[in-house]
Amino acid sequence: SLQNLKIKNLVKLRRRRQRDRQKLMLIDGARALRMALDNHFDIDAIYFSETQRAEHAELLHQATLKNIALQPVSAAVFSKIGYGDTPDSILGLAEQPTLSLDNLPRSQNPLYIIAEGLEKPGNLGAILRSADAAGVDGLILCNPQTDIYNPNVIRASRGTFFSVPMAQAAVEETLHWLREETLQIVAAAPESDLRYTQVDMRPPTAIILGAEHAGLSDAWRKRTLVTIPMRGQADSLNVAQSASILMFEALRQREEATTNSGTRLYDAQRAK
Repeated sequence: SLQNLKIKNLVKLRRRRQRDRQKLMLIDGARALRMALDNHFDIDAIYFSETQRAEHAELLHQATLKNIALQPVSAAVFSKIGYGDTPDSILGLAEQPTLSLDNLPRSQNPLYIIAEGLEKPGNLGAILRSADAAGVDGLILCNPQTDIYNPNVIRASRGTFFSVPMAQAAVEETLHWLREETLQIVAAAPESDLRYTQVDMRPPTAIILGAEHAGLSDAWRKRTLVTIPMRGQADSLNVAQSASILMFEALRQREEATTNSGTRLYDAQRAK
């Protein structure tokens, strides 16, 4: 029923103020919920349209095995609680996770992405999607201006919100953490004369991207600055596009180094 208090609260949670106040988030759609479950993300409850039970049978069974509360609702009710213009007839409710630098994984040769002052949910989602594809160790959000838990972030990420480790921190806290972790810092800046392909990103590295309009703050400008050459009339790329290019350049360098190392070892063994 639309008068049910839990249903009324789900409608309220479509607004950022309520999500922040209650420290809750909505997970909209089967793909995102599947990714959340596959990555052992804690989900409190799943609401779904009774008319679509068969369509989501496997997902609902998986949720049952994890003791997640399931709540069927009428199609009319779901049209009120579903997020966006084309709700997927299934919706999860979860607590907002703690996004601490201490919780980020430390691999042997880490690669992190740091985005400062991000403003648009779609860009954050797109960066997460590329970060997952490139296999980065984590995404650090410095002073984000967008709502990290906006359902549009999760939707734009195609569910990779749940597969990419994330942290949120102020710039100075992040710089201190980077020094402690002995990571080299490579920051994207259109005015730099150094091309992004000229920097060795094979060692432990953090790639920094500035806000969509303001760019990098002064705290990052004392670091290695790189540029992506522009051949047309535009003077810069979208921040998510820039992130993808830099991440996959780092991946290319690292894979090429591994391939060359393996080839040299193979040649040495054959020579014996």
